[in-house]
Amino acid sequence: SGPKVIKVEEGSDVTLPCSLWPKKDLRSTQFVWEKTYDDQKVFLYDNGDLYSDERPGQSEQFKGRVSHFPDKLEQGNASIIIRNTRRADSGEYRCSFPLIPKHQIFYIKLVVGEYFDETVKDVPSYNDWILVSTLLSSCCI
Repeated sequence: SGPKVIKVEEGSDVTLPCSLWPKKDLRSTQFVWEKTYDDQKVFLYDNGDLYSDERPGQSEQFKGRVSHFPDKLEQGNASIIIRNTRRADSGEYRCSFPLIPKHQIFYIKLVVGEYFDETVKDVPSYNDWILVSTLLSSCCI
């Protein structure tokens, strides 16, 4: 069915959802968020260590803008928040659990800005609507 698509305005915060099923306590394991197109390291949780704390390797683009829900780890929730989104954040993300048997991977497609910048083009005139409604009423009723 493809990745779940999430669309947000540039500058807003977004939650990228990721939860294990069946639920498993994640406090003593590892999960990793990556941007798949260019393999950027977005977020790492490793038995309590994070990129933002002890572990090096997080892509510069995401430093200081990504966090998780520590109080939800016990319920298997590995979702993250990206704050102050930028157009460059658009792309496909992968949430994975490398140390858990029956390796589960989740994909999210994030679209920042584009959806909200679309302008309406070619608005039909009143006469066009009359023609369309006439055709519909004569053919399809």
